[in-house]
Amino acid sequence: MEIGAILFSLAMLLLVAAYVLQPLSTSGRTGNRDSSRELSALQAERDRVLDSIQEIDMDRSMGKVPEEGYQRQRAALVLEGAEIMRSIDGFQRDGAPDGSAMELEAAVAEHREKSSSPSMALEAAAVQTPGKGASYDPQLANAEAQGTCLTCGEVIHPGDLFCSNCGYALEEQVA
Repeated sequence: MEIGAILFSLAMLLLVAAYVLQPLSTSGRTGNRDSSRELSALQAERDRVLDSIQEIDMDRSMGKVPEEGYQRQRAALVLEGAEIMRSIDGFQRDGAPDGSAMELEAAVAEHREKSSSPSMALEAAAVQTPGKGASYDPQLANAEAQGTCLTCGEVIHPGDLFCSNCGYALEEQVA
């Protein structure tokens, strides 16, 4: 066998080996996927903390949580959220900003706006009457009788039990 044929065979063998081993040697792509997964996990954790803060705020407004317990739990959640926000900022920028707690509060407010429910609108419409508890504003209570939804203003058709736009229960049961 000629020396040229041996060198050509050896070169082809090296090229094939390099092609086959290429996926194993590209650790840069795997590192990028890992950091993307970690960022996604941090964002999911941030959303969980935001939901928890919103839930504890709602529980306090309903009187389910005593004030001292509320303050302690909310402070712990805000600190946890601030740490998560710093970690997320570490992925997106060099260094963490000083106002992570403020960013968390802004994110909570944005999250509340996105997930406001019809029951929250009813709470806002309630008027405190001395000695009688909460009663509904007559103008808002008559919205259903006028053929519009109490929360979103969508037209209500006769026989509808729920608003087709927001899902608000149209027939309130009086206790």
